[in-house]
Amino acid sequence: MADIQPPSFVESLAIKEVGEHEFETIHPPQRMGNAANIAYGGYTSAMAAKAASKTVPDNYHLYSLMGNFLGPALNDRPLQAKVRIVRQTRTFATRQVEVSQKQDDGSSRSCMIALADFQVAEPASLLEYSAPPSRKYSHYEGLQRGPEQSQKLVDDGKVTQKQRDIFTKSFGLMRTAFEMRPCPEGMLSQNLNGVAKHAKTTQDHLPLTEKASADWTRSLNPLSDQAEQVAALSWFMDGALSFSPLSFSHMFLDDAAACSSLDFALRIFSNNIDLEKWHLREIKTIVGAEGRTFSEGRLWDEHGKVVATATQQSIMRPRKEGKGPSKSKL
Repeated sequence: MADIQPPSFVESLAIKEVGEHEFETIHPPQRMGNAANIAYGGYTSAMAAKAASKTVPDNYHLYSLMGNFLGPALNDRPLQAKVRIVRQTRTFATRQVEVSQKQDDGSSRSCMIALADFQVAEPASLLEYSAPPSRKYSHYEGLQRGPEQSQKLVDDGKVTQKQRDIFTKSFGLMRTAFEMRPCPEGMLSQNLNGVAKHAKTTQDHLPLTEKASADWTRSLNPLSDQAEQVAALSWFMDGALSFSPLSFSHMFLDDAAACSSLDFALRIFSNNIDLEKWHLREIKTIVGAEGRTFSEGRLWDEHGKVVATATQQSIMRPRKEGKGPSKSKL
């Protein structure tokens, strides 16, 4: 059985080859933002990105990873991935990746199916441009780390210590992998990712689709190659997209009967991702309809270039009448 606690974030994403184009994580995925025995979805997409990257030559760069979450992954057993070569040309490579887990009865249960596309570096670009963030955000040099910011919210009486404790327990895993400096202009920094659902924010007057949140981030761990970089990128960009519509609406996970990612698209616009350097991520939600939501995260480097985007469609099922949210004092 794999170790329960991996020694570091990088090691938690480590995989080994167990057959031809077949891989397995050395450690089980971990839980974040969920009280059940369910792993954070970023581990599954990171596994897909890393396994696919191991099957292409080094001069092929991942630019697109799109797929569907087929079911939750458990956090007490490793992930397996089978990679199928769909396309291999002098310029492009496409891989299909199925991520699964062994069940107690020995059967295999699929968690994700994804397509990964790679391209050899082009000699030049005809056009180069990047859309800016939706608003001006504070620079990381003038910001405290996340734990200091959340403590100040308590000290200022804007949130309770109980809310901060729940937030730290629920989302602390992210801060073991990345140094996070939330931008005070963002909603999630003002309401602790929605845990403090009744906290007033500076965006309460805005329509839902104009609300946003942002944070500066950089990896706390050295990432040795592009396979590790894109795996860490996929892991990070999965964060908060599914529940951000709730958090922007003064609600949290206990207000929904179901809230989880259904599909995702990670698009990469740099062949030299370096998450050890500072990047700015902004999250916005775009559509809510038919019991689903659609949200996007964008990632900029310090020079204002968009290096990646991530979109997700998620289930957002209301509670049945008479079965309201748990009676908490959040």
